[in-house]
Amino acid sequence: MDSASLLSRGPFGFRLETNVRFGVGVVRELPDYLLNRGARKVAVIVDAGAEKNPAAQSLLSLVRQSFPDVQVEQSDAVEPDYDYLDVFKARFTASVDAVVGIGGGSILDLAKAISVLVTNPGPAISYRGFDMVKNPGRPLIAIPTTAGTGSEVTPNAVFTDRAEMRKFGINTWEYVPELTYLDPEMTASCPRSVTISSGIDALVHTVESYVARGATPLSRVFAVQACPLILTSLAEVLDHPADLELRGRMQLGAFLAGCSLFNGGAGPAGALSYPLGVHYKVPHGIAGGVFLARVARGNVARGSTVYGDLYDTLPDRDPTLTSPGDRASAFCDRLDTLCSRLQIPQSLTPFGVRRADVETMTEQTMLLKGALDMNPAPFGKEEVRQLLLDMTEA
Repeated sequence: MDSASLLSRGPFGFRLETNVRFGVGVVRELPDYLLNRGARKVAVIVDAGAEKNPAAQSLLSLVRQSFPDVQVEQSDAVEPDYDYLDVFKARFTASVDAVVGIGGGSILDLAKAISVLVTNPGPAISYRGFDMVKNPGRPLIAIPTTAGTGSEVTPNAVFTDRAEMRKFGINTWEYVPELTYLDPEMTASCPRSVTISSGIDALVHTVESYVARGATPLSRVFAVQACPLILTSLAEVLDHPADLELRGRMQLGAFLAGCSLFNGGAGPAGALSYPLGVHYKVPHGIAGGVFLARVARGNVARGSTVYGDLYDTLPDRDPTLTSPGDRASAFCDRLDTLCSRLQIPQSLTPFGVRRADVETMTEQTMLLKGALDMNPAPFGKEEVRQLLLDMTEA
């Protein structure tokens, strides 16, 4: 991009408020960090699956040794709703000095919410939306045990409103983690199914944030770095789950994708995933993966060749493809190949979705119109409906 085109787009910004420590074993720095920060009473929210995670158990032992007053609370909520959040927050008080989240995206979202709900009274759902949290929360440290959601860096936490049967989170800069530990050892025992779902989630973030109308030269730097890390490592890490180099590549890629996502914007695949998750219990990452390649190919068919930039990031790209359209199509082929290898359905039929359900899903998706508007080609109600019809049987 030359200086003229750079300046012609007008002002843009970039925001990142999380300090990051990356590397094998970095989580062992946590007790010293908390002590140096002056914390004495620490609340740790941990995934129930951490019982089978040796690295997580070792970390919990270290924390207990340093903080006799530590409060460790487990949660097995896969995608918590606001009712669950109200029950769970009752376990904590404002006397905690810091909150630590250890787990996947749902656990990190839960920890983020707790860090502000202990200092903001009332039901959790009263803070649903954007910038509804008024009082600063407690310092939050995020330690992901999966590689995908980007929750460790974003100002968003997603919860389900059971009354309206929709996902709409608490979104605030007040609970963005002040520190994130990206330690590949923490993800080494991640189950295969979770590795796939979280990894595809990261890929959705990468692709859609790069092509989004809100993308900037700064946000795209992160997506460009994330794309080859994720796209070339996800399938391989399934064959070598104990390989910390591969786990580290996925973890770093997911983090970079999260940085790109909240600075650049989301897209239709992410928006379409929400009703599929709420109504058909499809894991969030898988739900996004179902739509990703189809949305991308539809955009390419309408002239959006920007996907070719992402194809250029791949180490095994075909250098003979010089046409922007050909490179964009080749990138879509790579998405199809990966989804096929990971056995991610490319229709809605396996989930029980029928054409009679399309109108409801369309209306639910349109509640996330902001994400649809970020698509590089027009993507309104009719495009949503037609895509869903194309992916279902009568």
